[in-house]
Amino acid sequence: MFIRYRRDINGVPVPHANIYSQAEHHIDSRLVDVEAVRIVERLKAAGYQAYIVGGAVRDLSQGRAPKDFDLVTDALPTKIRKLFRNARIIGKRFKLVHIIQGGTIYEVSTFRSIKNGSVGNEFGTIDEDAHRRDFTFNALYYDPTDQSLLDFVGGFKDLQAGKLKPIIPLDAIFKEDPVRIIRGLKYAAIGGFSIPLTLRRAIKKESILLAGVSPSRMTEEFFKILASGHAGDIFKILCDFKVVEYFVPTLWEKMQSDIEFSRLFFKDMEELDALKVTVQDAELESQETFDPYRGKQKISQVLSYFLKAWVARENLQFDDSSEAFRLALHSARTFLHPMNPPRVELEAAVLMIFRNSGISPLQKPSRPRRRRYPSRPRPKSAGD
Repeated sequence: MFIRYRRDINGVPVPHANIYSQAEHHIDSRLVDVEAVRIVERLKAAGYQAYIVGGAVRDLSQGRAPKDFDLVTDALPTKIRKLFRNARIIGKRFKLVHIIQGGTIYEVSTFRSIKNGSVGNEFGTIDEDAHRRDFTFNALYYDPTDQSLLDFVGGFKDLQAGKLKPIIPLDAIFKEDPVRIIRGLKYAAIGGFSIPLTLRRAIKKESILLAGVSPSRMTEEFFKILASGHAGDIFKILCDFKVVEYFVPTLWEKMQSDIEFSRLFFKDMEELDALKVTVQDAELESQETFDPYRGKQKISQVLSYFLKAWVARENLQFDDSSEAFRLALHSARTFLHPMNPPRVELEAAVLMIFRNSGISPLQKPSRPRRRRYPSRPRPKSAGD
């Protein structure tokens, strides 16, 4: 292991970051997406820093092939777009770049500053970028060109120890962004990470803050869970911490009153996880996808599994009338509240449930034939 130093205000060299070699971190380069490597290479050839970061590095370090590859650089979004013809800038408050290669979206962000806390939107340096991330193992920077792993916050050791450790102080991490509660529990469920007692207390104490999160952000996290391949485990831990009460309130209420519903629900989640439906996070975060039909079709599919038990236990009328479909659609929307999945995807999900029951509710119902009566002679007017 190498140590990167920097000088403090007195000019004294102090440890700044640990740099691990391939022999130490054991990341298998064959699991790294080729196009992600090419993006890093092009950015570095243009004189910029560039790394794979976040969940991809976490998965690689655990020997898993990542579903998504997010990258980070010191290049500004406009500079990135000039380097890649198939790139577009997205975002309003903080600009990101989506590079599309072979139908896959690669998200490239610029280092962020901690000037305005961990949720600020100003550009910064790589060490600032590391200290504004949520948990230590998400602040690892992997350079596929030399296979080095850069660690500013001790994330690699926490990853090896299987520990979920926040970077931001506990009195601020969830107040600044309550969605980190869901993400933290999701990481624990997927990676088998232990949750320290102090972090457990903070999660339980601050869970109520999720009630104030915008429906769009909650919907985004909801679909990420369904498409994770670990939806069953994630919802179990969300129930254990009673976070579901603020995430999907009707689901929580139904689980408390209907044991059979809970059994059916988790059975459906197991079936969903077994499908291994792959939806990129970038497709869930943005309605603009390279192949919109493919992405939306998968979103409808995972949503149908979430709704199956609810529709079944509500004893909704299953027939081929449009009225039955309308009632089921309204019930599903109520069940998902306060989340707001796109109408088209919700309709397609409910339609899948009907069709899997052997019913096609959108076909035109047969109408009774109207009896024809002989026309009466038209009375003559006075002028005839």
